[in-house]
Amino acid sequence: MNTIDALLRQFHDLKLPLPAGEKIQFSGVGNNDVYNPTAPFRCGDLMVIAARVEPRHSELSQIRFFEFDGFRQCTLLPDAPVFALQDPFFTRINGEFIFGGVCVEADEDTGEILRWKTLLYRGADIYSLRLFFIGPEGMKDIRPVGLPDGKVLLFTRPQGETGGRGTIGYTLLDSPDDLTLHNVAQARLLHGQVSAEEWCGVNAAYVLEEHRVGVLGHVARFDAQGHRHYYACSFIFNSQTHHCSALKIIAERSQFKPGATKRADLEDVIFPGGLCFTASSAPRLYCGTSDCEAQWTEIDDPFR
Repeated sequence: MNTIDALLRQFHDLKLPLPAGEKIQFSGVGNNDVYNPTAPFRCGDLMVIAARVEPRHSELSQIRFFEFDGFRQCTLLPDAPVFALQDPFFTRINGEFIFGGVCVEADEDTGEILRWKTLLYRGADIYSLRLFFIGPEGMKDIRPVGLPDGKVLLFTRPQGETGGRGTIGYTLLDSPDDLTLHNVAQARLLHGQVSAEEWCGVNAAYVLEEHRVGVLGHVARFDAQGHRHYYACSFIFNSQTHHCSALKIIAERSQFKPGATKRADLEDVIFPGGLCFTASSAPRLYCGTSDCEAQWTEIDDPFR
């Protein structure tokens, strides 16, 4: 049995009730698809979401910023910066806003994605972002996390000879200034989270307490027809001992509302962008669905 099969059995054995959720509607971007959103974050007085915007039959994306009403409606911020990137993410480290996405290079004739790398920006807010790190070619899911002691926990995801189809790595840095290609290459791998035919990556991470960091990620695989299957997952990483809890699946495509899909092979895909915790309701998980739409759904606390 593959690792994901075992994780799905555990998840389905929980017999969770159908959660509340909503599709997010985006205005200001014409007929483009908008998906793979971040969780909402504050920018001045506004609640903002960053998301991937692109035509249905293309993967050449822009990341755009939208004002979010907290429920269903997103309105484009026309004066916000635009990045020629995919799959946005953000964090805050020592009071600084850290933002990133994936830069891709495509074949001019076929549109096939040939190369990709992760870019990271820093600034006081979305309007003052400046590029400060270009990741190694072929690596997505680079995620820095600011720790209470001032250090930075960095998650990586090498592929190929070192990481197979995609394996999570980690390393500790003294500050974001130490984010270099050399230090990324020194990251140690978290072995055994998925089988060799599957892959995983970190999407976002949250400092909990006592050196514990809650990790939101994805696990994925191909089926016999070459269709992709993506699931949201979580685990807890101890930044002092470098041990992590068992990985578990926390959401799958069927928990979200039905909708359009970019291609037939992407129908069973969710890409988690982030979590939103409040004292008055269940945590909300924000995801891209089927590489075409953005939705949120309520889940149990994945780090409890």
